[in-house]
Amino acid sequence: MSKISMPSTDTLSQAAKLSIKISKPICFYFYIDSCKNSASIVNADGEKIIYKNKEEHTSPIKNTYKVGNEYLVVTENTIYIISCSTRVGQ
Repeated sequence: MSKISMPSTDTLSQAAKLSIKISKPICFYFYIDSCKNSASIVNADGEKIIYKNKEEHTSPIKNTYKVGNEYLVVTENTIYIISCSTRVGQ
């Protein structure tokens, strides 16, 4: 069993501050997939989304913040924490 890399303390702290400020929940749904290169940020209908497959993707990305080795990705309803090694498509 491989060891799961956890988001940094700084990332978790910044995510909590952002969550309180903009009243959106923090979600780790795509975190492991982003660490394993199984998720990416892609353009869909002119807007960027986090994409895993046809059934698993986010609503359009509103803002992205880099904290350490992670991104805080803000969508319409949620703050996602993903690895900064996540592929970004055109």
